[in-house]
Amino acid sequence: MGAESSFMMRSATEDTAMSFHIGQQVVCISDRFSAEPHWRRSVRAFPKLHMIYRIRDMREVQSLLGLCFFEFVNRHARFAEGYVEAAFNSKNFRPVKRTNIEVFEKLLAPVPNCPLELV
Repeated sequence: MGAESSFMMRSATEDTAMSFHIGQQVVCISDRFSAEPHWRRSVRAFPKLHMIYRIRDMREVQSLLGLCFFEFVNRHARFAEGYVEAAFNSKNFRPVKRTNIEVFEKLLAPVPNCPLELV
């Protein structure tokens, strides 16, 4: 895939969509990966639960989106789509959400002394 590639994947169990693109940071939300023996033999390193990774490559195979990361490179092997690197199912990841510290500062700000209105 080129550097401009991005994919929108819809969860089968939820009515939410996640968008992935090359260079994006994602967090591992499930470390339960495929048990398929051929695929597992090709994997040198598995993502760790709650760790953040940056997408290096993406491949769509049937209804699955496979992700490869800058943090490690797995072996290439013969898969349905050809001789390619073993990739991880995008359903095991979600985009990293950056939170601005200002959100928390507003929560800690003192509330003006206003009289309570009883109803």
